[in-house]
Amino acid sequence: MAKKKSDTEKKPKDSKPPKAEKKASGKPASPQKAKIAPAKKMTEPMVTPDAATPPPAHVSIEKPKLSLPKKPSPIKRPAVVLTTEDIALRAYFIAERRNRMGWPGDETSDWVEAERQLQAEAAKKQR
Repeated sequence: MAKKKSDTEKKPKDSKPPKAEKKASGKPASPQKAKIAPAKKMTEPMVTPDAATPPPAHVSIEKPKLSLPKKPSPIKRPAVVLTTEDIALRAYFIAERRNRMGWPGDETSDWVEAERQLQAEAAKKQR
């Protein structure tokens, strides 16, 4: 016994419009007009996603937390205090060298040079 095919087992119809069939009289039948369903009215306007608009309140967006190592704090060195004894000692050695080499100069220029050298050395240590 052959089973009859149910509606669900039938082959789907092609999306092409049906061809005009010839009637038994030999005249072609008028082509069938495709029925177009009326468009449904939209209840909500269609909105495209935009980066400027925030997400709805019911959607929660959480950024992942990254665990990066903390930057070490810079080492705070105490400011170098130049004492008059330090400057006087350096000025003495500058004057000794100046006299040995026979260069012209005086105590004041030795003192100023001693201050300049000690401040430059202190700035180098602070870096």
